[in-house]
Amino acid sequence: MSNKKRLFLLALTAALALSGCGGKKEPAPEADEPTPSDSSQLEVITDDKEEAETEQGTEDMSEISEALSPITPSDYLVKNVSDYITLGSLDGLTATQTAYEITDEMVQERVEEELYLYSEEKEVEKAADGDTVYVTITSSVQGGEVSEPEDTYFVIGDEDYGAEFDAQLIGAAAGDELKFSISYVDDAWFDEWNGKTVNFEVSVTGVYETVVPEYTDDFVTTNTGFASKDEFEEALRETIEDEYTQDSYSETINALFQDVIDRSTFNGYPEELYASCEDEIISYYAMFLGTDDRDAILDSLGITKEDLESDVLNTVNLRLVICALCEQEGIEVTEDEYVSEITADAEEYGYVSAVEYEEDNTRETLVWNLYQNKAAEYLYDHAEITPVEATEEDLYGDFIELETEEETSGADEVYAAEFTVEE
Repeated sequence: MSNKKRLFLLALTAALALSGCGGKKEPAPEADEPTPSDSSQLEVITDDKEEAETEQGTEDMSEISEALSPITPSDYLVKNVSDYITLGSLDGLTATQTAYEITDEMVQERVEEELYLYSEEKEVEKAADGDTVYVTITSSVQGGEVSEPEDTYFVIGDEDYGAEFDAQLIGAAAGDELKFSISYVDDAWFDEWNGKTVNFEVSVTGVYETVVPEYTDDFVTTNTGFASKDEFEEALRETIEDEYTQDSYSETINALFQDVIDRSTFNGYPEELYASCEDEIISYYAMFLGTDDRDAILDSLGITKEDLESDVLNTVNLRLVICALCEQEGIEVTEDEYVSEITADAEEYGYVSAVEYEEDNTRETLVWNLYQNKAAEYLYDHAEITPVEATEEDLYGDFIELETEEETSGADEVYAAEFTVEE
């Protein structure tokens, strides 16, 4: 499987682990780590508004909670888990936690992201660097079958199809018909283009310049609810800190779970657990791809059956560890905790009711996520955590990986994604 497709698979697997789950997060020791986020969701709530929303939220929670059917969360755990796993010793667990310094540059980058959300497109005659070019495009690989026409757009400079492709768009105007060929070496997003020449036919339907508003106190007070740029930037700084802290904590939890797995001995698994984990992963892929056809899903993502089996088995082993750990340490999820968490998440994600939220995510998945978060908290609290200073690779590693990282085993990669724990 290509590295880029594999990374996409891991992103989906990580999201699956996060789906509909809220859990306690311990603060990183002077630590944070970056995570993509839409800072436009940042809000300032006055005391009166906060009090009113709290009262309304209490009423909504009461109504939603009553609609949930009774549940005994422990019913979803693996029975006789000792038949399938001998949990390794939890003594001497250690892990590092990346510590990040939130710089003024990070804050200003986030300010620019906010400004871009309020940007407008202005039609221009000819395309220049940074402009958005709307097109209808077809392509063929070395004289092969021509693709179906696609209406899309390119931002010159983003190099979605490479720098040479973007260069062909410079100076283009609405109504232009462009025909050109590009020889890709090994840097094409689509694997089938690498080492081949691709012929493009591009009909330009529009060219637009992105006009970003000026960053002033007036902009801030009008669009964000903050009283000044300083107040706005301080709130953004806090948001970034929270994001970094969450990801830093999650990375540490990944390492701790991996350590416990390495210390444990596995002896098979219940078939129903394997089937359940497989269904969850396939269902999540289906949600993004709009099809329930298993073979079509795997083919679209470039996932082999062996890859899928490896990912499912990793999820199975993680859940066996969670079960064994919770049984050994007396960790429980009560019905009240479940109802409270699911109700809060339903409101946070804009669902009409907790029942609807539960149906979308499945009760089984939500229960497992709550147990996983509790197990993560236990490991974090009982391990020796050493803070380490962030490096540039820590800050920008995801972008470096996308272009340069060598392929690694499915097991190693899925562990890196599967153990993500949400605040």
